[in-house]
Amino acid sequence: MSTGSLAFSRSEPGSLAAPRHTSVRGWAFMVTAAAVVVTAVDAVLLERSKGYFRGGFLSIDHLEGPGQTVGFVALSLLVDAGLIAVVLAVVSQALRVTGLTRQARVLAGLLVGAGGLLAYDAVTYQILRFLGDAFDLGLMLDLVDGRVSEILAVLWAQLAGPAVVAIGCLAVAASVVGVTHRLTRHVKTNGREPLALPALLGVAAAAALGFAATRSDVLENGLLRKPAGQAMAALVNSVTDVDRDGFGAVGRSSDPDAWDASVYPYAVDVPGNGRDEDGVGGDLPAGTTPYEDGEPVDAAAPWPRTPDVLLVVLESFRADLLGSTFEGKPVTPALDAIGSRGYSSPAAYSHNGYTVQSRFHLFTGTLAGRPGSPTLIDDFKAHGYQVAYFSGQDESFGGPQYDIGFSRVDAHSDARADRDRRYSTSSTPGSLGVPMSVVEKRVADFVGKAAADRPLLLCVNFYDTHFPYTHDGIETITSSTRLARQSIVPGERNRLWATYVNTASNVDRAIGRVLDGLRTARGREPGVIVTSDHGESLLDEGFLGHGYGLNEAQTRVPLVVANLPMVVPEPFVQSELRPALLAAMREPDGARAPRARPRGESRAFQYLGDLGRPRQLAFLGPGGRFIYDFRSGRAKAPSGDWLPPEKLPKPEREQFLDLIRFWERIHLTRHSAWRRTDGDG
Repeated sequence: MSTGSLAFSRSEPGSLAAPRHTSVRGWAFMVTAAAVVVTAVDAVLLERSKGYFRGGFLSIDHLEGPGQTVGFVALSLLVDAGLIAVVLAVVSQALRVTGLTRQARVLAGLLVGAGGLLAYDAVTYQILRFLGDAFDLGLMLDLVDGRVSEILAVLWAQLAGPAVVAIGCLAVAASVVGVTHRLTRHVKTNGREPLALPALLGVAAAAALGFAATRSDVLENGLLRKPAGQAMAALVNSVTDVDRDGFGAVGRSSDPDAWDASVYPYAVDVPGNGRDEDGVGGDLPAGTTPYEDGEPVDAAAPWPRTPDVLLVVLESFRADLLGSTFEGKPVTPALDAIGSRGYSSPAAYSHNGYTVQSRFHLFTGTLAGRPGSPTLIDDFKAHGYQVAYFSGQDESFGGPQYDIGFSRVDAHSDARADRDRRYSTSSTPGSLGVPMSVVEKRVADFVGKAAADRPLLLCVNFYDTHFPYTHDGIETITSSTRLARQSIVPGERNRLWATYVNTASNVDRAIGRVLDGLRTARGREPGVIVTSDHGESLLDEGFLGHGYGLNEAQTRVPLVVANLPMVVPEPFVQSELRPALLAAMREPDGARAPRARPRGESRAFQYLGDLGRPRQLAFLGPGGRFIYDFRSGRAKAPSGDWLPPEKLPKPEREQFLDLIRFWERIHLTRHSAWRRTDGDG
């Protein structure tokens, strides 16, 4: 078998040819050299991001001892070489129609194979440098319903540089291939295109990856963080998915039973059938009661009082802003004043650090609700209230699945109505944002015309504290610092914080103006609730953003209540707002101050990602979070290490089972509700 290469020798007088043994050696040399370069780059990035070779911060699995290190490097080289060889052969074969010489085609295949892997490394490194190593692209795509445009709307500034470099590299590569073609036009080559050897190397790499991944969590963790490892894993999974349930033998969501199509990750676990459908925690015990939300909602009970109510839901607003100062200036004086007249929770949390789920839980008061579930909007309208909702973002984001009744209010406006006044660079549903001044004007216009003889529920959303955390309409209150979005990198945490805090102060001032305007127009004191959909990591613990980490920064939210006799469980989670508010509306003594109620032994539930396919689950109690990670198959107690469930101490093992079964009950109830909604039974 002969292959094209850049190594040639004379085989007869007057002509240049590539003898078979010379070309094979040249081909092997190029593939090996390229694999060494890619493996070396991957190794550096693995060590920098995860301490994979020596252990350290954020390191869950790391290599131990020279034997494991040598094994990983050998496997890494084999996987890289296998993928590069296959890509080289395919590209070279495909380019035959172009008339390029074999040498130019082989070089093009090599550049596509190795260059593609290095480009992927560069792009992912830039993303992880910006958002943190916990960023999970699959998770983000789940949250935005698969719309890549929503991801690009956030990351375009960080990817612009790599894109320019990539275009430049493509131009250089094309030039090098062209020069090679011209230099080798008169070189004779013999034999057929190389196909069997690359195919055998690719199969060997896939088999080695599959074997290593099923035998060692440490090796699997490292190999699946490599671009070549991810590509080979997809191949292995397509072959090993013998029951065709969509899951194979490799990966963080591998198939628990390759021969049973009803058993796969995130399957609905049927209680007491002797089968563990989702492969976690064993079979859900027979007689398991269906999931029900903690506080029953009695929306029809009479309300002895009907005060006006202002509900402000902020975007990406951290709880630790309340009561804080920046360079000697108060950050949230308006919110602090509201809290001083009522109650400000020190422990309020979102179930999920992402907007659409958080908003749904908050308005419906449920975890396992179905599309069309009644919400606070319906509750207040049923009691004769006029309901208005004004938002600085696109309230259609999330689709019908997470509808809260925005279109059912008496008056409404969101960012779609003022698209021409947006400050966001993108107009995608998940990124469209208009300034607080636009929202304030909409609110003021409505309040001035609202019927005086009907009580009012006024819902307001300010979007300004969302990424990129500032815009041209932000005034200087606590700081003049304005960090441009392309400059948001780990070394700029202090300037980022100053930028964010100043925007939060602007939002706080806007809340004060809305409240003052409502008092003046209505001539009475309204009940007030201010909270947020979620928090925001601002390079805390290496994270930036929200929705992909169950930590304090991303899930702790403000909750400020005044002039309503609400009883707030502590710690509080968003699905408890609706029942607590409706209970306060039924309270005859409107003068009673809002107050806290200790939760006792019960724990608050949190999850990461879509509730049907979560990446993590957590119980939040007084001592912290107990977390289970589906991707690694490990659990972590508040003061413990990440461990497989079978290695947990008995009390923590029981906590793990409680957590899994709690989610399985939600999953079962939610699945049944969706089937009824879709008319399937």
